[in-house]
Amino acid sequence: MKTVVITGGGRGLGRVTAEKLAAAGCRVILVARSATPATAAAQEIRRAHTDAVVEPRWVDLSSQAQIRAFAEAVIRQHEPIDVLFHVAGVMQTSRTRRLSADGLEETLAVNVLAPYLLTGLLLPALDQAPSARVVTVSSRLHLPGSRGEPVDFDFADPQLEHGYNPDRAYKNSKLAVLWFTYELQRRLASRPITANAVCPGFVPSTAAASTHGAMHALMTLLMPHMPFATSVDAATESLVFMALDPSLDGVGGRSSANATRSSPAPSPSTSTEPNASGTSRPTSPASTDSDDSDAGNARPASTSTARCPGGRCSGPLSC
Repeated sequence: MKTVVITGGGRGLGRVTAEKLAAAGCRVILVARSATPATAAAQEIRRAHTDAVVEPRWVDLSSQAQIRAFAEAVIRQHEPIDVLFHVAGVMQTSRTRRLSADGLEETLAVNVLAPYLLTGLLLPALDQAPSARVVTVSSRLHLPGSRGEPVDFDFADPQLEHGYNPDRAYKNSKLAVLWFTYELQRRLASRPITANAVCPGFVPSTAAASTHGAMHALMTLLMPHMPFATSVDAATESLVFMALDPSLDGVGGRSSANATRSSPAPSPSTSTEPNASGTSRPTSPASTDSDDSDAGNARPASTSTARCPGGRCSGPLSC
């Protein structure tokens, strides 16, 4: 029985993915922000699948102290982790910059620094598995031409203390997730652990959770019927594929969109790397085709100065 640790398991894509993983026979350590959604999700999954092995845990991923306490508890069990799945994420709508308990911009803290820190702390358990996977949910919104504010990750101001915009904060975090994934794969090349990222697509019903009023109605009533929208079922199938499909054994350093057995996880058609000033810029695309299935194998280049985005997370990955 494979053991999967999945964050964001209390609702949305994380909740449905956790149920599908449990139904597939995995032991699921379901992590949510608080006890109520974690416990409720675990109970619902067990009712639907009487043989399911689901263990609820509650961790505020904006708190590095809570992340460390959770990881220490997992390590004390002395059991291998086969899949570490970073699904949890925040997308702010308010233009008021919010800080975590550690004084970090909240989007960066939850979407980037939490996966970075948790992965580093759980490496001993991942090392115990015959072939472990670290999978992080990404988003194609960081690509040039996406709606809203453009991505602009400035290492001189990673927390957007100057000119904060919630849209940019989210896009920057999803670009940083790719940097994290590729650098993690590079550093773990000699170990039986792979790192990949997956964009599940635009899922209006889950995006609606961050909206209110007319926008909420638009997301729940109209957007799900648009041709560019992805259903919860299709999105979570791609997440389960990345976690369990044997075709990805030993395959790492990839980013994919809507991965399925018939469409193996490719790398993005357009990549980004830090330029000399630290601000992200697009590199030459490997393909001009926007369809990820024909995307080639380009990826963000690793740099010798790679470090924890934000510079405030002292984790075992030695940023």
